[in-house]
Amino acid sequence: MVSASLDRRTCYGMFAISLAGLMYELILTRIFSVLMWYHFASMAISLALFGFAVAAMLVQLRPGRFPAERTGDICRRCCWGFVLSLVLFFGVFVLFRYWPQFGFRVLSFFHQPFYQPFQQGFYNKGVPLSLLPVLAGLYLVTALPFFFAGLAVTLLLRRHLRQIGRLYSWDLLGAGLGCLAVIGVLELVGGVGGLLLVAQAGLAAAACFGDGRRRWLRPLLAALLLVALLAGNLAFDFAGIRFVRGRYEPGLLWSAWNSFSRVAVYPSRGEELRQAWGLSRTYRGPIPQQLGMVVDDTGYTTLYRWPGEEGLGYFRDNVIALAWRLKEAPVGLVIGPGGGKDVLAALASGAQRVTALEINPLVAEAVNERFAAFTGALYRRPDVELAVDEGRSWIRRQNRRWDVIQASAVFGRMAPSAGAFTLSENNLYTLEAFRDYWEHLRPNGILSISRFIFERETLRLVSLGLAFLERQGVADPASHIVVIKERGLANFMLKKSPFTPDELARLRTMTARLAFQEVLMPDRRQGSDPFHRLVAGYASGTFYDEFPFDVTPTTDDRPFFYYMYKPADFLTLFTFPAQSRFEDRAVLILRNLLLVVGALTFVCLILPLLLFRRCELGRAGSGWRLLYFACLGLGFMLLEIGLLRRFILFLGQPIYALAVILFSLLVFSGLGSLLAGKIAAGREGRWLPPLLLVLVLLSQFCNYGLPPLLDALLDQPLALRCLLAAGLLAPLGLLLGMPLPLGMRLLHPDGRDLAWSWGVNGATGVLGSLLAVVVAMNWGYTLTLLAGGLVYLLALSPVLRLRSGGL
Repeated sequence: MVSASLDRRTCYGMFAISLAGLMYELILTRIFSVLMWYHFASMAISLALFGFAVAAMLVQLRPGRFPAERTGDICRRCCWGFVLSLVLFFGVFVLFRYWPQFGFRVLSFFHQPFYQPFQQGFYNKGVPLSLLPVLAGLYLVTALPFFFAGLAVTLLLRRHLRQIGRLYSWDLLGAGLGCLAVIGVLELVGGVGGLLLVAQAGLAAAACFGDGRRRWLRPLLAALLLVALLAGNLAFDFAGIRFVRGRYEPGLLWSAWNSFSRVAVYPSRGEELRQAWGLSRTYRGPIPQQLGMVVDDTGYTTLYRWPGEEGLGYFRDNVIALAWRLKEAPVGLVIGPGGGKDVLAALASGAQRVTALEINPLVAEAVNERFAAFTGALYRRPDVELAVDEGRSWIRRQNRRWDVIQASAVFGRMAPSAGAFTLSENNLYTLEAFRDYWEHLRPNGILSISRFIFERETLRLVSLGLAFLERQGVADPASHIVVIKERGLANFMLKKSPFTPDELARLRTMTARLAFQEVLMPDRRQGSDPFHRLVAGYASGTFYDEFPFDVTPTTDDRPFFYYMYKPADFLTLFTFPAQSRFEDRAVLILRNLLLVVGALTFVCLILPLLLFRRCELGRAGSGWRLLYFACLGLGFMLLEIGLLRRFILFLGQPIYALAVILFSLLVFSGLGSLLAGKIAAGREGRWLPPLLLVLVLLSQFCNYGLPPLLDALLDQPLALRCLLAAGLLAPLGLLLGMPLPLGMRLLHPDGRDLAWSWGVNGATGVLGSLLAVVVAMNWGYTLTLLAGGLVYLLALSPVLRLRSGGL
């Protein structure tokens, strides 16, 4: 195959279709996090890479259908297919909007049955067989845009092999810009409306591949139609999401999207008002009016009508107020205040000043702006300070200390930053986080965290507290910890100094008067329940060995606070451990998804080659070529996901980590690909071995050297931290962009089987995106980055074999 000259319009077309594909991938993670479980953010990445890989295999198996001389025309049609499939996916939401029962039947499987603000869900551990075809159809519709985009990219790379470094750089630059552009798109028009804006980029790509003076006419007319459709949706909301994890949401009072969440406010029903988690059963005063608020699919909180000073007893008699009531006019910090319950509890208990640290600006907007008349603009009161930032990062930059630091049921089961390829990591509940809180407490300060007592996470909090205090050299860690519950809600308190007899007496007096229950007290350590057994056996490790779930302390390297399967249980195929809860299904589905994706990769990518291109598999060196490009796909995803994790705390808001890190890696990889194009033909074999070795060494510097460096720079302004992050990633990004174009030129000098290698690279990326999450959940991010480096080291084997004449 003769490589054609590369003109500017082709580069622009590659840029536009790559930008559109990446933006769709990230928007899809947001939509999946709202419609289903947050775990499906990882599935969106797999769908993207899988669609690209299948397209590449189609080119490999049926090259006659894609003649090189018609590449431009075929790419133009692919771009139109991308646009039409996005419109089709948009139509699914219109269907859900006007036929809600159909949407309910499709999505009800994902409903959490224990909390019912909307429509009742089902409690089935297995997926109903009747649901499988519907879900398969839904996933097929979501994968179609990736297939068309992947087909266009594959054909362009095959056609322009000699200039692959330059063309691949435009591909990566487009994807990098898409990481930034998607933030603005989600802020402006939300997830569903964002599909129509992404389609505009597809139309721009179609125009780039068109011929003649009127090549812009049809895309322009289509763009105008899409703009009209988008304007109509913004005005009339005919495609608005009314399903959150299977719950039908009628009568929403307000909903809005930003780059990492969807927030909705709805009327509270009578049973919710009476539920009042943590409220004393002896309380007989008035119950304030309430509005429910949900972030994505699981982050529930409540807006309260400002009750006036005389009506604050409702909050004072809650178990979450105990730490405040032990202090005289305390100054405190509330992490994740949501609708304001914790702040109201602090004010009701006599707090002198409260700082409300909220990560989500939409939540703050709901309290202070949209429903200010209802809430009394709580966060603008003179005794309340509002900070909108990520909790850990903000605290580390402060020079002040507080009497109480509180985090009541701060919900972390949401995919951070719209597809940061993570599962349920939570920076707030790690040993390092406890150190940050400890350093910002006054000498007798209290850390107060409330969670539901029936959750295993409450036990893990005690485990964290004991391990942290032991690290601090505390002789008797249990003397610093108290757990008191009110029916379902438990308040975990860790005091910087041991609880005094007077404080314990006051706690017992309040507990008796308010009908709370003691769970764990420093002066009563006998008991057969898990909490007392943990206190007795944590030091020797016997409790952790005997307990059926993993409640060992979480760390910043393995911050999966909500993930509690032991590796052996996780790897037990297609089964549910005996004491699994409803939401554990999602973790197990992710595990099974890894197996299913692996099987589909074989069936759709390898099996066709075995059946129809067996002679090509037998060609000398085919296996080594496959190994090389498989290592690049797998290694890139392992490093990318591990590096994202390293920078989330440093950059504060998770969306900044997503935008800055992905943008930096992709853009600098694009520049690296451009540099690779400058290497003279025939010298690829000399450059690749040292390049791969330096890449491996640099990746491990990022693994082991970055954490202390980032820790030292954490107090710098955000803009400077973003620039520092980009600068630190620039060398590695440049190197990551070079192996693929150089390998294409070295291992496919005649262009034959190039589509096959490109497809294998994408297929292993599919596995890598899920495998990285699985490795991180069970063994930590350090091992994830180490595995990425080792995979790139393995890619040396085919190159060295070629140099020795073995290929």
